[in-house]
Amino acid sequence: MPVLLGTSGWDYPEWTGKVYPPHGAADRLRYYAGLFPIVEVNSTFYRLPAPSVAASWVRRTPPRFRFAVKFPQTITHELRLVGADEELHRFLSVLKPLRDGDRLAAALLQLPPSLPFEPATVRGFYASLPRDLPVAVEFRERSWLVPASYELLREFGLAHAIIDGPHLPVALEVTAPFAYVRWHGHGDPLWYDYTYSAAELEAWVPRMRTLADTVGVVYGFFNNHFRGDAATNCRSLSELLGLPRPGPARLD
Repeated sequence: MPVLLGTSGWDYPEWTGKVYPPHGAADRLRYYAGLFPIVEVNSTFYRLPAPSVAASWVRRTPPRFRFAVKFPQTITHELRLVGADEELHRFLSVLKPLRDGDRLAAALLQLPPSLPFEPATVRGFYASLPRDLPVAVEFRERSWLVPASYELLREFGLAHAIIDGPHLPVALEVTAPFAYVRWHGHGDPLWYDYTYSAAELEAWVPRMRTLADTVGVVYGFFNNHFRGDAATNCRSLSELLGLPRPGPARLD
């Protein structure tokens, strides 16, 4: 099944003893790469690292390992998709080592809940993206859930990020050659402070199989990182889907 499941981030101190060994891991990313085949880098949303840092991610993981990387909030939340050419150039520089090493699964554009859908603005930003850059777009405001919005994604070959969270419905809308799924949780007040039950995960099995039958590959990420729940839930869903474990993270 063309499904790669991982978590949103890997560098959580509270995962020591539950995800990582009780004494810790000398290199959490390398250890993580022996557990899951893909990771979503969320730290880039808050601050872009130097491209050399992204190059180190490549060196510390096996060739089969993949990364999804979040667009910086300067583009989505501060500039709100307008006049973002300089910031986009900086972001693409960070992605270059991953793209050169064939390690980039997708870049995630997580939109703010305060940003309504405005077709001209959206078209202008989508047109500024490299056409060969795989991008998933996560809506967090209901005005984006309209045919015109989905058609723009299809026109530019961008994936609709399918989300499981408390405020918007799960919409299995496929708009690109790949699918992108995020499980945020349903905690109150913090979405991510949540443990998915066995029944909730089982309900996702037919959805994931439907997506896998529709597109070339499905990427999925658990964002409920408290207590290591993301890793636990990710492993459970992987087992329900019959996905293989990566095995030790040997570097070739």
